[in-house]
Amino acid sequence: MNYTRFNRHENMDSETRNEIMDLIKETRFSETEDSETLTNMLYGLFDGYLYEELQIMALKQSTEMASRIQKVYFTCSRYPKSVTQVY
Repeated sequence: MNYTRFNRHENMDSETRNEIMDLIKETRFSETEDSETLTNMLYGLFDGYLYEELQIMALKQSTEMASRIQKVYFTCSRYPKSVTQVY
């Protein structure tokens, strides 16, 4: 899985966090084939991981759900990227 990192604590507002939690609640118990993977990717946003595959997974959802996931994806994609430091 390809992903980018961002600092959620510096960039993400409460509105985006609430929307992610609402999406998780809705996808967590869904009966779709990839619901567990989608839920994990949404949880990853709280840790500052933005998975590229999230867009593809969104397209497998209902139109309304796909639109909401895409909006969150594009919001997070505009955050400054984090640089991984190795010690």
